[in-house]
Amino acid sequence: MANSSNTQQKYDKISELKAFDDTKGGVKGLIDGGITKLPQIFIHPHDSLKKIPKNSNFIFPLIDLQNININNKEIAKQIQEASETWGFFQVINHGIPVPVLEEMLRGTRCFHEQDIDVKKPYYSRDVARKVMYNCNFELFSEKSFAADWRDSLYSVMAPDPAKPEELPETCREIIIEYSNHVMKLGYTLVELFSKGLGLKPNYLKEMGCAEGLGILCNYYPKCPQPELALGSSRHADSDFFTVLLQDDIGGLQVLHKNQWVDVPPIHGALIINIGDILQLISNDKYKSADHRVLANKIGPRISVASFFSTGLLESSRIYGPIAELLSKDNPPKYRATTLKDFFEYSSKKGFDNNSNFELKAFDDTKAGVKGLIDGGITKVPQIFIHPEALEKETTNPKNTHFIFPLIDLQNININNKEIVKQIQEASETWGFFQVINHGIPVPVLDEMLRGARRFHEQDIDVKKPYYSRDVARKVMYNCNFDLFSEKSLAANWRDSLYSVMAPNPANPEEIPETCREITIEYSNYVMNLGYTLLELFSQGLGLKPNHLKEMGCAEGLGILCNYYPKCPQPEVAIGTSRHADNDFFTVLLQDDIGGLQVFHKNQWVDVPPTHGALVVNIGDILQLISNDKYKSIVHRVLANKIGPRISIASFFSTGPFATSRIYGPIEELLSKDSPPKYRATTMKDFFEYSNKKGLDGNSNLSRYKII
Repeated sequence: MANSSNTQQKYDKISELKAFDDTKGGVKGLIDGGITKLPQIFIHPHDSLKKIPKNSNFIFPLIDLQNININNKEIAKQIQEASETWGFFQVINHGIPVPVLEEMLRGTRCFHEQDIDVKKPYYSRDVARKVMYNCNFELFSEKSFAADWRDSLYSVMAPDPAKPEELPETCREIIIEYSNHVMKLGYTLVELFSKGLGLKPNYLKEMGCAEGLGILCNYYPKCPQPELALGSSRHADSDFFTVLLQDDIGGLQVLHKNQWVDVPPIHGALIINIGDILQLISNDKYKSADHRVLANKIGPRISVASFFSTGLLESSRIYGPIAELLSKDNPPKYRATTLKDFFEYSSKKGFDNNSNFELKAFDDTKAGVKGLIDGGITKVPQIFIHPEALEKETTNPKNTHFIFPLIDLQNININNKEIVKQIQEASETWGFFQVINHGIPVPVLDEMLRGARRFHEQDIDVKKPYYSRDVARKVMYNCNFDLFSEKSLAANWRDSLYSVMAPNPANPEEIPETCREITIEYSNYVMNLGYTLLELFSQGLGLKPNHLKEMGCAEGLGILCNYYPKCPQPEVAIGTSRHADNDFFTVLLQDDIGGLQVFHKNQWVDVPPTHGALVVNIGDILQLISNDKYKSIVHRVLANKIGPRISIASFFSTGPFATSRIYGPIEELLSKDSPPKYRATTMKDFFEYSNKKGLDGNSNLSRYKII
């Protein structure tokens, strides 16, 4: 995206979301206002809008329940097959009279088409309310790409239903009548689901799978630019199962065998889909399929989703894979959870295009991105499809006049003042520079790159013992430290091995044998270079040479060995998302493939690989203590068709280690004209905050800013 910084200045997403939400008019309010162009907050990434191929030969499952008492076994078999292969099916002759279905659709439309002043009292984002109307329950979710073109009225109908007077008058009677019918159908369905799993008919009912019911009445107005929007983003339902009533306009699609398949509207039919919790307790026998709703030039489209789940209700009941379905060959695939915990997680997560299970399933392989490549994938999995890549942000133009700073340290004793000046200027304007003749022999650099590659290219069984997400470990290998961060937009195409080398280093035997000796040797060289750089940084700030060293800025060192495999679709993935480092400073060794970019003067600028050189960049804490004199700059790594790319990042920080030392703007740099811009913090607090936040593209420093 050309001039992405300028775009961000013009488009303040949070402010626009809030301004829209404050109207309480929903999407219908925009249409009533006569808009002809889609507001930015509703524009979805292009990749998410791809349509189904027109020559699809899939036949969506349709099951007739009319003779359920006579053909019980056959119907249970049909439902079992649909639940295992599609996760979706339609039912006809289900026992709910067609006039009731039609009145439910009319009642929904009547509510949404009332005057806004009548609807406003119901508008809320308080999930504890039993009746509420709003636009996009996940409107403010940090992981949602864009808002959906949909307004909704939600009512809790079981086990502790909303009082009749709490329901809107326009649809009160029909919601109560319809929910009673749906509850009865729910009991029938859980019997059939139970039989399909080889369990007793009452098994799932006795587990409480039909105790809770929430009714969501959706209103999708006509959309002026449906090619840019989605009615409902790709998602799976966070319940046991869902019963959906839709009108005749259509737009619902199910992801089946890597294709979006239309769910054909059938008058009088109901759509049933498996939810995440039923997939969990069936240990993956039943599938919770991703689905979405397209926006449309015509409308409004009306649908009524009935979710079977107790959701946020307090309950000590734990749901895990059913014991009767497990065996030595079929061990449990999920840990147990309460419905409240699961609902809160999925609600906070929002419609971020990622399955609730996909991240965990990938992480459980412990094989990282390399494991995907070794498995022969030709398409990037959904969890790696990154908005930053989809936006196609422009890299530096080929005619750019920027020259990335290159500083020669060879004659540091003779040209000290000149080198200090060069580092000061680079630290103030770029926040990045390269150094040559830095004192680390080139053969050591080359062997460090080879050692990192040797580790990552070992057999997975050799690497697995190092796989962990425990930040207290001194040596660990994983894919994306922030894989499960609620703020990360997508996973990065990168595996990493991390080793703590100071102040309390890992024992040599803890470091993988394939790179043990070189990691220790390289870290000793890097520590010495770190002391030199701190002297130069100190002098550039007008301080005594030992000032930053005495502050402990070189006490901690962590070595991160990154492995970026070749990527089958680099245009949709990111090697490392845009971020700034949460340390004092970083020393980076990269191979000759390239891909590192720095955001400088509103452009992404390539950092050219230079054999024998090291890249140095200012970290957040050094920006904080220098009171913004030195800059911690956003950078990223692109994915690439070739690879693997290898890089070694050496972070100078005590990170998660507990210490009473407080870091704030250096007193000698402050004055009446230059007051402190940040509040003081411990390294541990800063590290824990940024680690939890993940690589979400936002500055770690904003939390500590005071002016």
